[in-house]
Amino acid sequence: MPERTAPTRIVATNMRRFAVALWVVAVALVVIGLVTNGLRAAWLVPVPSLFTAWFAWVVLWRPRIELTEDELVVVDVRRTTRFAWRRVQDVRSKYGLEVVTDQGEQRVWIAPRPTARLAIERPGGAVPLSVAAAADEMRARVPAAVTYDGAPPATVTAAPIVHRVHGWAIVALVVLGIAGSLAGARL
Repeated sequence: MPERTAPTRIVATNMRRFAVALWVVAVALVVIGLVTNGLRAAWLVPVPSLFTAWFAWVVLWRPRIELTEDELVVVDVRRTTRFAWRRVQDVRSKYGLEVVTDQGEQRVWIAPRPTARLAIERPGGAVPLSVAAAADEMRARVPAAVTYDGAPPATVTAAPIVHRVHGWAIVALVVLGIAGSLAGARL
């Protein structure tokens, strides 16, 4: 059995830097809250920080694009979409990254504009990448369209586009946001 290579990841560097800054702020909020309110409010103090940390992970850190041998994986805030490569028709970069399939196009969360700063994570480290270069990297893996001289073959293997909604992550974001607001109001 051939060994599978690790996926190539494309991430938004500025979003990840902002996530790290928010995690530092979340820790600082806990420390400041405990110093100003003492241990009597120890159960209220971490709640706004939990929301901040969860928000940073869900919205800023987790979104990415993974290029594997078999599929293109787009992880956004709301869902993860897996495209079999032969379903991908094109990747556009005029207004940000868009994956074009026979079912339409899907905008990519980490590159909503053509000037977004991206990086490609490879075994040697992260390399800065423009949106156009990221689209080129993705386009290089799109297979050429197959033309037939006659009727297409009778048997066709499925090439699914699979969507998995991040329902629990969104629910947790809303619940932590409400709980953080209530805890902040009580402090």
